[in-house]
Amino acid sequence: MAKSKHCLLIVDDEPNVCDSVHDLLRREFRVLKAHSADEGYRLMQEEEVHIVMSDQRMPQITGVELLTRLKARYPQAVRMLFTGFADLESVIAAINQGHVFQFIRKPWQPEELLEAVRQAAAEYDRLEQSARERDLLLNEIEGLKGRVSCLESLVDRLKDHDVPASGPSGE
Repeated sequence: MAKSKHCLLIVDDEPNVCDSVHDLLRREFRVLKAHSADEGYRLMQEEEVHIVMSDQRMPQITGVELLTRLKARYPQAVRMLFTGFADLESVIAAINQGHVFQFIRKPWQPEELLEAVRQAAAEYDRLEQSARERDLLLNEIEGLKGRVSCLESLVDRLKDHDVPASGPSGE
């Protein structure tokens, strides 16, 4: 399959997990690796990242905390969370706080992970298209507001003038 235009950031304190995800996805995606939340945040500032995949359990902060911070600053990035410990509270927090697109349990099946990232890329494209269409509509609305204002002013000027009414016969 041809390489996607999408850039994926994987954040996990275990280098072997980052390497495994990189090796699996590098043929289709540009994959960046970060071994800490701080490094992940720095890469988000330096690169245009479309998809962020974070481990839940990391030394400094949780994946939910990282994804919540990233959502505030980079709302367009699609967020994914994975962990080997699938406790219900983490899943609920991930969805409610970090607005996580997908929750993935470790260990994953390679084809399942690849499909999940493909879906995240499609979601990113959908969100970008919606944003472009919204901007076009807002521009159109602004243009229409200007036209309405001109028409209102023309109507006001016509009200001030006596215009003789005449029918088809000139009466």
